[in-house]
Amino acid sequence: MNAEIVIGFLNEHTSKCPYRQLSSNIKDKPCNVCNQINRDISLLIANVQGARKTIDVGLAVVPCEGLTPYLPYQIAGFKIFVQNGENESNRIKNVLSETLMRGYDSVILISNRVPNLPVDYIEEALKILRKENDTVLGPLKNGMFYLIGAKKTSLPVVLRLIEKNNFTFNRVNGQFGFLNSLKQKGIHPYILPQWYLIRTIDDLKKLYIDFQHGIGWKARWTHDYLKKRIFSL
Repeated sequence: MNAEIVIGFLNEHTSKCPYRQLSSNIKDKPCNVCNQINRDISLLIANVQGARKTIDVGLAVVPCEGLTPYLPYQIAGFKIFVQNGENESNRIKNVLSETLMRGYDSVILISNRVPNLPVDYIEEALKILRKENDTVLGPLKNGMFYLIGAKKTSLPVVLRLIEKNNFTFNRVNGQFGFLNSLKQKGIHPYILPQWYLIRTIDDLKKLYIDFQHGIGWKARWTHDYLKKRIFSL
């Protein structure tokens, strides 16, 4: 086991799938957006410099019997964490808590809605945690964060504030409340560049165009899906 871990917080298609309406709008039945985005997030993490060699990579997955669908990821070297909890805030907190129990010195958790996040942002977060900062956040343009990272020394405080603030990756306009709570506890996180999450068809179109111009991670599974479902119409 390495001292650092980067975890992708995956989404799976359920009755509460955040992409269900989006899939309906592009006439994709059954919903398949989440599957493509999950694939790209796993590839994004796997391409972080040092992945599997000096840095562990993990996936936080939705509970299912035997975790059979995730066996190929385990074989590929991903550490599997189960998203236990009644809401996203609880699930995020429980996944981060488990990294403490497993003995990691630092953890970075990435949202399930940023399949084309630049890999440089993750690598920068890792470098920051190796230096003076004990917490790092990646802000979204419309509120909240696409990434949260912490050392084990600050993680217990971060966990309490996640629960107190009902922290989620995509709750709009929640950034400043969470940042203020951190600062009140003496934690001054390093802030990464802004990015955007996938919420609407316009976001998907932006991802597609960014792919064409070499902006962000090459989210090929999502791109090819969009090429078939939207840009071929």
